[in-house]
Amino acid sequence: EGEVRRGRVEEVTYEALLKVVTELVPDVHELVLRYVDEDGDTCLLTEQTFDDFVEQCTGGPLRVTAAGHRGRGGRLCPGKIWRHLRGEVTSELIAELMVTHGELAAAMVERKAWKLDRVAGWWPEKVRPVVALVVESLRDIPEISTCRAGLEHALDAELAGLGQAVSDLAREFVTQPVEVQRRIAEALSVHLVPLIDRLRGGRRV
Repeated sequence: EGEVRRGRVEEVTYEALLKVVTELVPDVHELVLRYVDEDGDTCLLTEQTFDDFVEQCTGGPLRVTAAGHRGRGGRLCPGKIWRHLRGEVTSELIAELMVTHGELAAAMVERKAWKLDRVAGWWPEKVRPVVALVVESLRDIPEISTCRAGLEHALDAELAGLGQAVSDLAREFVTQPVEVQRRIAEALSVHLVPLIDRLRGGRRV
């Protein structure tokens, strides 16, 4: 944390930059890259935002910050964190885990948004109430009103585009100040206790 490392990219592409960063921090898994735009806002660096990132650099060095999970073992999977919990799972504990592992979860959601669309297509009667609950829980948090509107649009469109809407929410979550992240996590966590209990038990949701 706080380390500065330098490398050289052979070509200005997202894949080339990601390769260099991975080589610079080989012990960090589930990398999440960010950059600061011209307005001073911290943005998530993805294939979709790479062109905007390059424009911000205006021919200068490509400055990014990298975060992830350090470890010599396998990658930390956010979906499996719950199974290693001990004792009673409370909404407070879930909220803390959401803030602590938000970056890893956002990266995972972005990679697997297409799977969420598939699940929504298979079991819309199960997915729709969950999405509606999320929308209602976030109604009093103005910082993510745009993302909430995206979820509402997915509800109105028979869940079409749900994966992208959830991915947008996850990306927006990790760019917020910690105090806002906690408000979001606390709003959602109370509804996640039954789901986490089922994951801990190894049962399919």
